[in-house]
Amino acid sequence: MTPPDRYHLTLAIDGRTILRGWWDNAGTADGKFDGFRDEHEAHAGAHLLLTEWDAGREWPLREWPTPAPAEDAG
Repeated sequence: MTPPDRYHLTLAIDGRTILRGWWDNAGTADGKFDGFRDEHEAHAGAHLLLTEWDAGREWPLREWPTPAPAEDAG
């Protein structure tokens, strides 16, 4: 059984959190992520993060826009 509110979605615009949502169904959370991405993709300052809470920790599942890879310090 999936714990309630396991999937957490955050929408931020220009660094300010605009929306937070929690769902117990991964499909619903993915659908919300896709819908908000489509709705806000023209806004350069928009950022979405979908995470999963499991075993007392938060794990990132999806992020948009995709973060740039870290540069190699070597």
